[in-house]
Amino acid sequence: MKLGFLTDYSQETVEFAGIDPSFDCLEISGPPMEWIGDTNQAKATRSSALNLLRKNGLTISSFLIQWPSIRTRKSDLMYELNRMKQIMDVCKIMDNAIIAGAGPLGYDPEISLEDNVARYKEVYSPIADLAEKRGIKLAFENWPGNRSVGPFGDGASLAVTPETWGLMFEAIPSSMMGLELDPSHLIWQKIDTHLALDEFAERIHIIHAKDTEIFDGRIKRDGIFRRSSRGWGHWGRYRLPGFAHFDWQKLFIICYERQIECPIIIEHEDQVFSGDRRLEGLSQSGKFLRKCLLQT
Repeated sequence: MKLGFLTDYSQETVEFAGIDPSFDCLEISGPPMEWIGDTNQAKATRSSALNLLRKNGLTISSFLIQWPSIRTRKSDLMYELNRMKQIMDVCKIMDNAIIAGAGPLGYDPEISLEDNVARYKEVYSPIADLAEKRGIKLAFENWPGNRSVGPFGDGASLAVTPETWGLMFEAIPSSMMGLELDPSHLIWQKIDTHLALDEFAERIHIIHAKDTEIFDGRIKRDGIFRRSSRGWGHWGRYRLPGFAHFDWQKLFIICYERQIECPIIIEHEDQVFSGDRRLEGLSQSGKFLRKCLLQT
């Protein structure tokens, strides 16, 4: 299983990851606009990036994109299909990189979950057909939506719980459609990540390595709905793997037992290791996860 982290593309980042023995790959935000298209400049830019990655012993595991909303109008669907086609073209060149991202967004709380899934089916069936033809996997991250909206709020994500995943995969059975499983978003919902991983083993395309630290004492006094300028940061915060309490070794054991082979991508949103300590945090978390992988 390859280990990497989510980042914008830059030569400095590629060289950092190439030097660090923990990392094999990168998930890139984008893809960068200058990589898209059939112009000579786009081809040259992609070729230069590939050469730099290979020189540093790295691959691109995935591209983090903004998914088409499940509220996409029929009149706008062709635009979205063309956009997805262009991204898939880049993925093919970059060794069949996976398309990933939070969502799909656009949940409508005024209608039932099943009706929201029906909207998803209408918008994403032609996208799934494109993915099948091109052999490119799509991975939905289970981000629940903006903190001010929360799970199942207006415009929030559909792929937020195992219940919704099951309905989505029933609606569009294509094996190209899968998950970028992120434990951090399940932990604070009190959803068992290990059970979810086991249940949806065949749909796990990527694992986002991010933890959530919960301050139980604050919840016991103020509850989960306590409002503040920091949102839910009052009673919890995202942490790098190795700095909170999630059992990563158990997760990897399930991966081995269920023969899940997918990239492990650190998503760094840890405030403790922000700013000048960002790369330090990535290195330390990479060492921790590599140790978990070796021990299983």
